[in-house]
Amino acid sequence: MEKAQTGYISSKAQIGKYVKISPGVIINDNVEIGDNSFIGPYSIIGEPTGEYYKKKENHFNKKTKIGENAIIRSFTTIYEDVIIGKNFQTGHHAVIREKTKIGNNTSFGSFSEMPGHSKIGNFVRIHSKVMLSEYNEIEDFVWIFPFVVLTNVKHPPIGEYQITKIKKYAQIFSHSIILPGITIGENAIIGAGSLVTKDVSDEMLVVGNPSKSIKSVRDIKDENGNFVYPWKDYLKEFRGYPWQEEHTEK
Repeated sequence: MEKAQTGYISSKAQIGKYVKISPGVIINDNVEIGDNSFIGPYSIIGEPTGEYYKKKENHFNKKTKIGENAIIRSFTTIYEDVIIGKNFQTGHHAVIREKTKIGNNTSFGSFSEMPGHSKIGNFVRIHSKVMLSEYNEIEDFVWIFPFVVLTNVKHPPIGEYQITKIKKYAQIFSHSIILPGITIGENAIIGAGSLVTKDVSDEMLVVGNPSKSIKSVRDIKDENGNFVYPWKDYLKEFRGYPWQEEHTEK
């Protein structure tokens, strides 16, 4: 029986300046990690796809790139053929599969999974225990809350994959399920526990199983009677968004 591997950094990996690599980390061939990044204990970067187990010595790892200032927390696995921008963060036990592109300033919560073949924009917040599907297009400034599930085949295991599109500033609240091929509009809100079976218009609140359009998000008020959406227009807390930085400079 082979001894458990305590950690490994390939000589073919490119590690930036001031990168902290914790015990038990595995960094495989053709990985690039940007400056000032942190890789938490027992994380795997550049995990090979299933092809490796068929070809073994003949398998060539495709490039995995993580931008500067990343925080990759413990037991995260990021596969080969993944490109991630700067200031990326994960929780613990996150999984990001091959053929995924992620923008800048995006976070991916604990125990969440991205099965691959997808594009995620800038400043996206994916909370803990979210199960995405293959073939997603998630635009900038989207919020996806815990236990959300995205799907991609209507009649599994038969049928083709369908792309789910989530437009800028949309919010999907906890325990919602999005059926295959759905487009969720800009600034739309999916209420908690909803089953979304058809496209959602821009700035629309939908709720229920199956979900129904309720009203414009612009008509939503908080408990004090204040309008709160679109959230970009009412956010007061500084969270580092580009428009907040511009406002601060003025």
